[in-house]
Amino acid sequence: MIKAIINKRYEILASLAMVLFLVIIASILMYLLEHNAQPLAFPNIQTSMWWGIDKYLTAQGGDAFPITPAGKFLGGFIAILGVGMFALPAGIIASGFIEEVERSRLRKELIKKEKQLKDAFFIEYFAPVKNAKKKIGLSHIPRKWLSLNDIKYKIGMTESSVIKVVEFSNLFRLRNVKLNGVDNAGLEFINLNNTYGQVINRNSNVTIVNLYASIQPYFGHFSYGIADKLQANYISNEVFSTLSFLKENQINMVLNESYVNASDMHPILNELTFDLRNLITRDSVCVLFVNAASNENLMQFNVGAEKGDHTFENGSFFSDKKTLNKLFSKAETLGVKYNMKVLRHGTVGNPGQNHISNFITQELNCDLLMLHVNVGILKKKGKEYYQHMDEFAGALSLD
Repeated sequence: MIKAIINKRYEILASLAMVLFLVIIASILMYLLEHNAQPLAFPNIQTSMWWGIDKYLTAQGGDAFPITPAGKFLGGFIAILGVGMFALPAGIIASGFIEEVERSRLRKELIKKEKQLKDAFFIEYFAPVKNAKKKIGLSHIPRKWLSLNDIKYKIGMTESSVIKVVEFSNLFRLRNVKLNGVDNAGLEFINLNNTYGQVINRNSNVTIVNLYASIQPYFGHFSYGIADKLQANYISNEVFSTLSFLKENQINMVLNESYVNASDMHPILNELTFDLRNLITRDSVCVLFVNAASNENLMQFNVGAEKGDHTFENGSFFSDKKTLNKLFSKAETLGVKYNMKVLRHGTVGNPGQNHISNFITQELNCDLLMLHVNVGILKKKGKEYYQHMDEFAGALSLD
């Protein structure tokens, strides 16, 4: 009841103000109508106003009564307002109570459905995928995708219910994905724990950052799994993008002048830079995942040299060249296995001063590797997808 009153406080105050205003106007009219007939009972406007309030809102008002026909009619109107003084707020409070009960019922229903969807993301019914995740020690991470058809026919939840849960919850994102050339709608499990995405502090000397998870399907899941496997710190952007259909979400978190001119920094970027400072320690390693074209390259290493510079010598992002070459050697071995190229600055290079990479290296004094990942990997099915996840984690391990 108290919550209903709080929620409806503005409506209650508005109704009381309206009734009082009408009583005051009616009392002034009463003076004009009754003053000549009863000069002692209604000697002035102030007395008439007090009479109207006292007579019909407190049921007192002395022995004065209107005697003119118009005055009697107006007196009846003021009496109705007196009833309304209590009836209107009571009705508004009752309405607020009913709304609060309905909201509570709907919230409980949404929480129940949210749990059903969450549980579904942690159930692998396809044995090869289940075994692959178990083999690499990632049985506990959620599925990368759950189609609306699966939700409809295996959980029994309608599309409208799914949309309501997504609007209510911070665990899921609706995603339209092309599978075999056909658009398929479904959910990704994102588990937001801050304004822009996920932040996981494992007190590691390796931090994985993915600011493209909101754009590329499954990319956030892929980098999340690698960070989990490495027990690395993790930051992902699951909300903001220049490609967003929501104007308020159209923020470029990768390339932004605010990284150079911090005096005019967007609150979201303030939050991101705060988290980066909190997780990335001096002389640690940060791996910035970047989505790259699906081609013959398995991945590309970028440490800030010019495009086409096939060495690490001119790259300023990663000072520990011994560790960098060790990581590249492991990545090359992986490339040989899949008969795909692993390049140094093949088609990528220094991204420019406004890029987040410069903020990370210059402000945080850490070694940064921009890893351009072939997005074709993300479309691999089940067992092969998780195998790539495990192998990428192995290639990025500092051990």
